[in-house]
Amino acid sequence: MKIIHPCSASLRTVGLATCVLFAVSACAGGPSLPDDPFDSSEPGLTMVPINHTDRYAINVVTDKYWAGDARPHNDGSAAACCYPGLKDWNKPVTVRWTWGTEIDPTTKAVLKPREPHSMVAYFPPGGPKRSAEDIAQDKDEPYLCVILRDRDTAELAFSWSGTGCATK
Repeated sequence: MKIIHPCSASLRTVGLATCVLFAVSACAGGPSLPDDPFDSSEPGLTMVPINHTDRYAINVVTDKYWAGDARPHNDGSAAACCYPGLKDWNKPVTVRWTWGTEIDPTTKAVLKPREPHSMVAYFPPGGPKRSAEDIAQDKDEPYLCVILRDRDTAELAFSWSGTGCATK
């Protein structure tokens, strides 16, 4: 004979109610970014994380879109797809990244633990624009450069080549 505790039914009811409230609250709120970066009338941008520091950057993210990882002093050769094309490039975005753990190779002691960071950044005014040189070189795919300048600073720039982000 199986004995059922009298609280088990009420716990299940509370759990179900909590799940329903959570699901409904996810639908509330203001407008958000599209889930599918390709579901836009504006072209999406390939993201290139650029790191000007001596530390490895893990999981560089612009809003909710992953831009990749960035080696120290990288050259812009790595890219991740995609940041959705926007009609209004004037709104700020949140850039998040984590500085990787640094370990002494001899003693294996942790010199610097992982450090999560985030900041609000702005796109350059006007959105991605092609220069006459870009048009002449038939460059028509915009890139979003996510540039880590120092321990606490991230900037955004546009380029018409992935390696062009490294010079920003």
